Parts: sequence; C-alpha cells; structure tokens
Amino acid sequence: MSRCPRSPRRSLAHATAAALVLTLVLPGVAGATEQKTQLSILGFTKDAKKMLVDIDDINYGRGLRLYDVETGQPAKRARVVEYERAEKIKTVKRAKRRYKIKDAGLESMKTADEKIAFFSVEKADKLVIACTDYKRLGKITDIPLRVDKDTGEMAQARLKTIMWTSDRKTMVLVVTQKMKGKFVYEKDFFHFVPFKKRKIMWVEPEEKKKKEKKEDKGWWPF
Repeated sequence: MSRCPRSPRRSLAHATAAALVLTLVLPGVAGATEQKTQLSILGFTKDAKKMLVDIDDINYGRGLRLYDVETGQPAKRARVVEYERAEKIKTVKRAKRRYKIKDAGLESMKTADEKIAFFSVEKADKLVIACTDYKRLGKITDIPLRVDKDTGEMAQARLKTIMWTSDRKTMVLVVTQKMKGKFVYEKDFFHFVPFKKRKIMWVEPEEKKKKEKKEDKGWWPF
C-alpha cells in the first residue's frame, strides 16, 4: 500500500482514528488489501483512568498514544508519538514521564492467587469471556463480533491477553478480531472490566444439568 504524502506522525494518527470508525477493510478503501494493528498496554496512570498504548500498524508503522481505560479509545487531545524501532526505549521513557504513567501493570490470564483462569469462546455473534476455577465454568462478559456490512460475514475473535493494574482492581481485556477473505482485517481492541470475583456468573455442573433436563443441548450454556 502506498503512503499518502503526509508526515509519518499524521499518517499513523489518521490510521488509528480510521480504525475506530471502520468495522473492517472494505473494497471501497483504495488500495487497501490488508489492515493489521496490534495494541499493547505499557502502563497506567496512578488513578487507573488512562493507559499508555504501543501501536504497531502494518501500513503506518509504530507509535505511542494515551488511551482512556473505561472506553478503550484514544484519550481526547492525545496525539500519536511515532518512533523508529531503535528509539523505542527512549521514546517510551519520555512518554511515561509526560503522561505520568506510575503503574506498570501486569499481564496475566489468571487471578492473583492463580485459582481462576480466563479464556474465550465464540458463541453465535459474540465472544464469551469465560473463566474456570478448575471445578466450574463461569462467564465474565460478552463482546460482540464485528460484521462486514456488505457481506454479513462475521469476524473471528479471541482473547489475546489481559492487562491488570497492580492492585488487581482493574482488568483490561485485549481482544483480537480477525477476518480473512479478499481483504484481510486483524485488529486488537480494549475492553475494560472492573473485576470482582462475586460477580462471576458461574454455571451449574454438567452432571446436575443432565439430571434436571431430559434433552442435552450442549455443554456450553452461554
């Protein structure tokens, strides 16, 4: 894909903004046959309301940007700071000072005590964010799958990873949605969850369900 005649910083800012609006790469997007954007959380502000995000876009390069935790979208008036690979460490340090990133956070697919593990399962038109305590299955939330407005084709999705604030009160799901065909679309999205164990929707054991219901409709209830 040829680059537009604009500065690199402006081009990446334009790409990230457009990705928030477009559901997927459509035939009408001139010359675009592939869109792939990976997002990584580099840390949180002290109040856990903002997070610094590393953007890796296959067409527009690399950059840093401040995001809102609750919305999962770029923060207002936060510009993209582009960098070359060799300048990443220095650029990240400077951005953390500028945006007051005090909490490095931690990446984990389990709770702090490691008694609950998280995973995802596609179900119809949604991605179920599920968990297990190794005895039961439970649900945390649902995330809608993106759809091609022209063909009605539905994206495939998976829970890529989970980033937590250090106090484990805030979890941000990093979900990858992907569509293959004539045009390839793959992008990471953020979903904020104020995690509390008591809010997990646990499922009855399969043995109990089979006793109560004559017809077995499958093991996954959501």
